[in-house]
Amino acid sequence: MRRLAVLVSSGLFVAVGAGCGWSPPSPPPTSTAADCGPGPAADAVESELLLLPPGPWRETARGAAPDCRLQWVVVTAGDQPDSPQQALFFDGVEPVGSPTMEPRPYITVTPQGEHNAVVQYQWRQGQDEPCCPTGIGT
Repeated sequence: MRRLAVLVSSGLFVAVGAGCGWSPPSPPPTSTAADCGPGPAADAVESELLLLPPGPWRETARGAAPDCRLQWVVVTAGDQPDSPQQALFFDGVEPVGSPTMEPRPYITVTPQGEHNAVVQYQWRQGQDEPCCPTGIGT
C-alpha cells in the first residue's frame, strides 16, 4: 500500500490584514464529496475521536485530495471561533496516523497536488478578537 503524506511545513508566515483578521484565498476545489464518495464512515470518525482529549467533539468539515485516497475530517470541541480543533486523516476510510494531543483553533485543510493536503494554522496576536486571528502558517 502506497504511503500517503500530509504536507505540514515548518515555516511560519505572519500576515496582518485590515479589518477583522486575514485569511488567504482558498484554492479552487479539486474534488468534491460526490467525486470521492462519502469518505470515512461515522464509526471510523468516532473511533478517532476516542483518541482525542476529552471534549464535546463534532465534525465541522470534510475534504479529499484529488485522487480521493487522502481524506480528512476537521472536528471542533466548541462553538466559539477559537475553540480547539483537530484534523483527522484517512486513507480512503482507514485512519492515517494519530491525532495530535494538542488541539489548535483556526485549522483549515486544503488539497495540494494529487495526493497531499496542507494544514493551515492561524492564531491570535496582540489584541486580535477571537473571531479574527491575524497570525498564519502552514
